[in-house]
Amino acid sequence: MTKTILVTGAAGFIGSHLVDHLLAQGHSVVGVDNLRTGREENLRGAMAHEEFTFLQADICDHDLVSRLPKLDIVYHLAAISSVKLSVEDPLAVNETNVTGTVNILRAARELGVQRVVFSSSAAVYGQPEISPITEDAPIQALSPYGASKIAAEQYMHSFRNTYGMETVILRYFNVYGPRQAYSEYSGVVSVFINRALRGDRLIVDGDGLQTRSLIYVDDVVALTVQAATAPGISGEVINVCGAHEMTVLDIANAVLRMVAQTNSTITHGPPRPGDIRKSSGSLDKARELLGVTPQVDFEQGLRRTIEWYRNSM
Repeated sequence: MTKTILVTGAAGFIGSHLVDHLLAQGHSVVGVDNLRTGREENLRGAMAHEEFTFLQADICDHDLVSRLPKLDIVYHLAAISSVKLSVEDPLAVNETNVTGTVNILRAARELGVQRVVFSSSAAVYGQPEISPITEDAPIQALSPYGASKIAAEQYMHSFRNTYGMETVILRYFNVYGPRQAYSEYSGVVSVFINRALRGDRLIVDGDGLQTRSLIYVDDVVALTVQAATAPGISGEVINVCGAHEMTVLDIANAVLRMVAQTNSTITHGPPRPGDIRKSSGSLDKARELLGVTPQVDFEQGLRRTIEWYRNSM
């Protein structure tokens, strides 16, 4: 059944892939992005689609609701997602990630949205005592970014409890793939690939033995889409993660091996403030409630991602 769907952060890495997927399913999609980190280039295909409308707007804008049509579903992905930037500017991160979320929830309520799916983060778990991390593990922020996602999650719960709105929270772990931005605030896979393709040193924070639960962007989209339609899951919190954990050092070595002809080497820098030592999630709840399991293994996903960056340089 065709729906009218809002995607915030639509020009971003994950958001643009989600937009493409929803349009391919036949839905009408409204994309919102302030283009601070999102790129119009990511929406090149969507812009040519008659069922796509793009609004360059900030999720903190109180008047945003007046520019939106009647909606069925909201996927709220817009955020400042950098731990490093949150340490440098916690106020800016709080404004976008917390105030922006409240504003989107308010708009969703006024527009009669059936369900809001929110992309939270594994950062809410802090430094977990048990691995793999299940959704009932304690939440404890190690960084202002983690704190902002915890606060946003609580607003999701509060709108469900107060207004009866259907909400689902997805805790994304380490997502990688084509279109991920490359900057000092980017994810580790993007940074390593881009530095290797340029022949620059791959700088590993600390000893590199911190672990990550990597998941390819196409698998993230499949899980995210299912979260809006699966019955009886309102109020649930679900991990979106890879099936296996890898050390950052292993990721760096895999990138060097697959990029092949590169002069890059691995060097170690100081540990990064707010960095999580062990990040490995449990997929059991996602499999049970969403019926989706990641299909792209790391080697396959890394090969696709390297090829995309190579062609984009």
